[in-house]
Amino acid sequence: MASLCGPRSDVTQRKGTTIILFLIALLIGVSSIFNIIVGNQVAKNSAIKKSVENNIVATETDNAPDSNNDPTTNQHDGYDDNDDDDDMGIRAGFSSGEQITKFLTGEIQFPTRCTSYMNGRCRLKFKPGTVQLSSAQTLQQCYVDATKYKAHTERSRKSIVASVSHKHKVIYRNIPKSASSTARHAMMDFLEGQDLQLKHDELINLVHYENYTMVSFIREPLTRFYSSYDEAFFRMGPWMGEGEIVWDKPRLREWYNSIKHRMDKYPYLYEGMKEMNDYRKMYCPKEVLDAGDFLKCNKYDSIDDGRLLKRFEQFVHDYDGIEPFDVHLNMQTTNLIYGSSGEPLPITTLYNASEAEKDWQEVASQNGVTISDGEMKHGRHQSRRFDVSKVSEGTQQKICKILALDYCCLNFKLPRVCDDVGLYCSLEQMEGQRMWKKDDSLNLVIRPWDR
Repeated sequence: MASLCGPRSDVTQRKGTTIILFLIALLIGVSSIFNIIVGNQVAKNSAIKKSVENNIVATETDNAPDSNNDPTTNQHDGYDDNDDDDDMGIRAGFSSGEQITKFLTGEIQFPTRCTSYMNGRCRLKFKPGTVQLSSAQTLQQCYVDATKYKAHTERSRKSIVASVSHKHKVIYRNIPKSASSTARHAMMDFLEGQDLQLKHDELINLVHYENYTMVSFIREPLTRFYSSYDEAFFRMGPWMGEGEIVWDKPRLREWYNSIKHRMDKYPYLYEGMKEMNDYRKMYCPKEVLDAGDFLKCNKYDSIDDGRLLKRFEQFVHDYDGIEPFDVHLNMQTTNLIYGSSGEPLPITTLYNASEAEKDWQEVASQNGVTISDGEMKHGRHQSRRFDVSKVSEGTQQKICKILALDYCCLNFKLPRVCDDVGLYCSLEQMEGQRMWKKDDSLNLVIRPWDR
């Protein structure tokens, strides 16, 4: 019996050994492939970090006091839109949006090897609108100098005004000329909201601890600026001090007289104008004026012969963006921060004003409310009182520079006319803790790039 069983037992043993060896070889192969993949990713991220650090050194050298280069314009030297040197889009002198995103999300470590010129703090340069995060997410990383922009935030230094629906736990923060009329209609008539003055700690408590949703609407900055200027020009005209518009509104006259000194910097804006009709004659068709239906003036294309346009362009030339003469000229970002600290409000979602009705339908639907198509009132659509299509490229580019804070903090891409004016954003480490951070992670902030 032993002679019969022995060979079969040896065959079985050899088969078992072969299977075990095969499985071991398979595991070794899988492990090798895994190590190659992981190793490549680690090497890739290491290369990204090294390249970024090299870019930092190059950028800091460009910024050094003894350099003859302008850091806001010279970083395109050697730049080729079709350059595929690496798949992360690393470009000479600045970082790609994908890199910046990885630093912000913690996927790769923020570099720390910087020259003494930056006092040991690293700073990365990138183009507006390239970060692969939402506008609300980039806003939360935004840094605003509260002292520099104090004229923008006079009304929000201790508290903010917001429309609040306690029933649906929705808070809306108004930004003038960004679908604000539509938003107020949605909050008041569909979501049972009311305007409230909220202290900063009260707002944080509602959003972070009582699960309220906080929303706002934003608009392409250059386009909004035209609308903002038009509204501000009307609101600050001499007809607000006396005349048909305010004869029965003493409080409005008092308000105007208390702030009209802000226009002293721009004496040419209302030259030759005293009454509202003097202004209307410059943009409204004569037949409409003769009919006496002045509200229809805003429905017709402007007949401006260039005088209003010239005044607008002169204003842009003289304006620095720091001291707006009317709240409608405040930047969108400065409407979304705490005025005392410059830190961002706890915004949950930022919607695009160009799709306000659809987005309010979505907000309402999330809270069990239906807003049918066509049921919402739209904002006050009106023609510009000067021909926007004739605004010079130089004026448009100056406006983009004025609004750098909005382009960087709200992650808007630059319009084509402003793409090559040297407007960049900065990602850098900020000292100290911010009120919204709940951990000890690296405090990275976004702000417009400066020298």
